[in-house]
Amino acid sequence: MTQKLNAAIAGGGIGGLATAAALAQRGWDVTVYERQDALRAVGAGLYIWENGLRVLEALGAYEQATAGAFRGTHFEQRDLRGEIIESAPIQANKRLLTVPRSALLDALRDVCLKAGVKVKTCAEVISATSRGELLFANNEMVQADLAIGVDGIWSKVRTSLGLELSHEQLSEGALRTMIPAEPNDFGPDDIGKYIECWNGSRRFLITPVSKDETYLALTCPHDDVQARTIPVNKALWTESFPQWKHLIDRIGSSPISWGVYGVTRCHSWSAGRTAILGDAAHAQPPNLGQGGGMAMQNGLALAVHLEQVTDRRDIPAALERWENAERGLIEHCQRWSILYGEVTFLPDDVRTKVLRNAMLDPWIAEQVFRAANHSPTGTGAA
Repeated sequence: MTQKLNAAIAGGGIGGLATAAALAQRGWDVTVYERQDALRAVGAGLYIWENGLRVLEALGAYEQATAGAFRGTHFEQRDLRGEIIESAPIQANKRLLTVPRSALLDALRDVCLKAGVKVKTCAEVISATSRGELLFANNEMVQADLAIGVDGIWSKVRTSLGLELSHEQLSEGALRTMIPAEPNDFGPDDIGKYIECWNGSRRFLITPVSKDETYLALTCPHDDVQARTIPVNKALWTESFPQWKHLIDRIGSSPISWGVYGVTRCHSWSAGRTAILGDAAHAQPPNLGQGGGMAMQNGLALAVHLEQVTDRRDIPAALERWENAERGLIEHCQRWSILYGEVTFLPDDVRTKVLRNAMLDPWIAEQVFRAANHSPTGTGAA
């Protein structure tokens, strides 16, 4: 019997677990190393577009991850007066679900365990080598046939391998939290919608994720110190978005996090038998809701490209083929996500004109939703 190839994955987040499950389901012996003391979701809610949903179906995690998920009918942008800038229907044949991030992480964890993935917590990776080695903060080291860094935007795997081309912290960030949902939160014109409200350089994004919870993202420039403070300055945000006072007043029942958006670009996604993916390789601002979807999609694609590999000496060439196949779409999504964020800094009336005219253009709409409508490698979809 041919001995299994083994993989060591740094990072037990969404991308790391999706990659681990995809490899294990293809016969690999996989261990995930997570620096926290448990697999724990960082963030609040998550958008999963058609491409991400197909990955979950391919991994067998779809039913659990999307149980009770919210499926919106429209994306709607509103100005500082609460008037509609653009209300774009979501095509019935292109799914978009929103879920608590913890629900997705739990579903991916369970398919990993079912496939035989081993998870080791309190294991902080501080560097890696091109020989498939991971070095930990306690000075221990593991060597695998394949090592993968899915260790986030500050990836130690990326930096130790010298793969970084650029790492940019953007000027905008977000406060993220969940609030309990109540029956009368939305009027007749609001039901079934993902609503993004603008006032100056502040944004208020309302995303139902289930019948019981709603995800709120309050975005602003990093130098808007009063707006990004924790605890949330409810009076300030209510002044900017008075029509949503009843939601803002409910902030505080769940954890709140602040994070500045970042972008990472790499000259390569691998060195020898060690690869990177997710935010470690291609972080993007969350404006298109594709960070998690791109990480899962790229992890599944990596496993598919390695599916026929039986000799560790063939891994570097397989990783090169994987990157060549996937990089164009990943960078396209990253580019348009960055571009969307630029409208934050336009004057309100100019922003309204730009958004309204842009989304009416079929070519621009196609570019924005290209990644969302993509069929990931290995899903069996055309």
